[in-house]
Amino acid sequence: MISTPNSSQKISAAILLLALSLWACVQVDLSAPPVSVVVAPTFQPPPTPTVTPWPTPTPVVIQIVAQSPVIDPACTVPDVASWQSITASGSYTETERSASTPMVCHIKRDTCAYNQLVGILDPSIVFKQEEEWPFDTEDVLMHPAMLNPLARLNALVQAEWNGAYQLRVTDAYDSLLEHDPPESEPSTRYSLHYEGRAIDLTTWPVDRNLYGRLCALAQCAGFDYVENEVTHCHASINANSLCTQCGE
Repeated sequence: MISTPNSSQKISAAILLLALSLWACVQVDLSAPPVSVVVAPTFQPPPTPTVTPWPTPTPVVIQIVAQSPVIDPACTVPDVASWQSITASGSYTETERSASTPMVCHIKRDTCAYNQLVGILDPSIVFKQEEEWPFDTEDVLMHPAMLNPLARLNALVQAEWNGAYQLRVTDAYDSLLEHDPPESEPSTRYSLHYEGRAIDLTTWPVDRNLYGRLCALAQCAGFDYVENEVTHCHASINANSLCTQCGE
């Protein structure tokens, strides 16, 4: 006798067939799980900063005289005696205020007038430059109108003593106001050195016996006022003050 499956068995068999069908449709991926790849960013160097240098102060203009002026070496002016003066007109009585015109102001460093002072660079001229830095350059600085008579005097000195003596500048422009007694009131001190219109000169090597002749040569060179001050020859020029040109 053959047994016939009941309804519960039929249902179980159907469920089993359905499960096997679903299992056949499932694809099992047994490969390794994906790995995340992190790409490092490309290195970019920082931009180079732009450096702006600090501005530098404009130096005082130095004029170089390239050649000696043409002069007449025959200076017939008599030697100037100690404490005697002589002007461009040959007067022994005219004052410096009259011959070279009065001082207008004290030219201070780093001003408009100061920046118009010039210098003469010539290896045949000796500059004393005894002051402390930065004032040691003041013996070289002077009014532009001083250059020509100084160059002519240098040529006359070389011709007079055949190179045995040089011209030496001991003082020119003076911002320290040292051409008056130190106990005097600074605001009232008076000298054309304070405008760069006066210059003190000696021979090199120093020989005071020659200063009378040196002062005579300075008058022949074109200085408007010359005085033999024993320890040096003082000379000045008649020229428009740099103070008036700058409105100081």
